[in-house]
Amino acid sequence: MATLLAAASLVGSNAWVSWTSHGYAYDSAATVPSRGVAIVPGSRVVDGKPLHILRSRLEAALALYQAGRVKTILVSGDDTAAAPEVTVMSAWLRARGVPADDIWSDGGGSRTRETMNRAAALYGVTAAVVCTQTVNMARSLYLARAAGIDAVGLALPTDLGRSKRYLATESLKTTLAFAESALRARPAAAAPAPIVATR
Repeated sequence: MATLLAAASLVGSNAWVSWTSHGYAYDSAATVPSRGVAIVPGSRVVDGKPLHILRSRLEAALALYQAGRVKTILVSGDDTAAAPEVTVMSAWLRARGVPADDIWSDGGGSRTRETMNRAAALYGVTAAVVCTQTVNMARSLYLARAAGIDAVGLALPTDLGRSKRYLATESLKTTLAFAESALRARPAAAAPAPIVATR
């Protein structure tokens, strides 16, 4: 019985997250509705460079910025000596012509939920384009909207969907995201002016 309940919870929560996020993801920068901010969740960096997953997210945010669909890019992730994700992301964008004033750097986004909650509560983000891979998009949009952000997504192609292990992990993360968002209150909005992001 316990196994059946666990399976039902897993399937049900994933289906709900997918349904509530349906229609908010786009597959090209040209079709994404304009929003004030692009949110780039962190991922692995090596030797001061973003790996492919993170580089794709940064390239998407840069394309949105250059097209005038966003005015600011919020990069969020770890920023430690072992994982300097935010530092690397900020440097990558600056090296490609994005002014420092248009980059918000959040070193407290160790999880997607924290990234979205902090974007809303600390940086005053009310509308955003989330730049992430297709396999992560439903969960990311769900968490952004649960934080009170009018979010759409630029869904990036990836081979991660071929990995059963990755998909299983993503399914568990989605169930956790659903449970935490259902059980915990939304963070208070920034008042009255958001904290200026570290640059």
